[in-house]
Amino acid sequence: MSQAALYGIVGKFPTSRGVTAAARELRESGLRHIDVYTPYSLEELHPVLQTPTSMGVALTTLAGALFGAIAATVVQYWAAAIDYPLNIGGRPLNSWPAFTVSSLEVTLLFAIAGGFVAFLAAGRLPRLYHPVFAAADFARASQDEFFLSVEASDPHFNAAEVRAILERHGAAPIDEVFA
Repeated sequence: MSQAALYGIVGKFPTSRGVTAAARELRESGLRHIDVYTPYSLEELHPVLQTPTSMGVALTTLAGALFGAIAATVVQYWAAAIDYPLNIGGRPLNSWPAFTVSSLEVTLLFAIAGGFVAFLAAGRLPRLYHPVFAAADFARASQDEFFLSVEASDPHFNAAEVRAILERHGAAPIDEVFA
């Protein structure tokens, strides 16, 4: 039977102050693959974790909107002026004001759909299982406990050093989780 690979180390903290101080020290020691799981947002952690912003969601939403606007206008123009032209009351066949309302609706439809799919892809969702879920008492992360995980894939990862930093800031228990 093959041995499971170490995913990382997870520490449970009773206070937000301890998890913030531990994350800051881990960051200063050169570690970059740090995640913090808290029941509410901690503003002081944002500069420490340096979460990357995703321009992909915005660009995909814009691309969906442009595609929707152009496609809706072309389809309506094709239907009204080329494929089935009806001259009613001497009005022009390619009257753009008649196309605006439905073009706007299709633009919004494609923008929202594209943005939603890009959001799911950027968040790597849906993710039904994560190795951190195996940490002791991890269900409390959404209630009243604070958890910090350091991935073993980090180039500067040293299990003994990470464990010492977590212990110094009051983490108990400290678990090794396997992928």
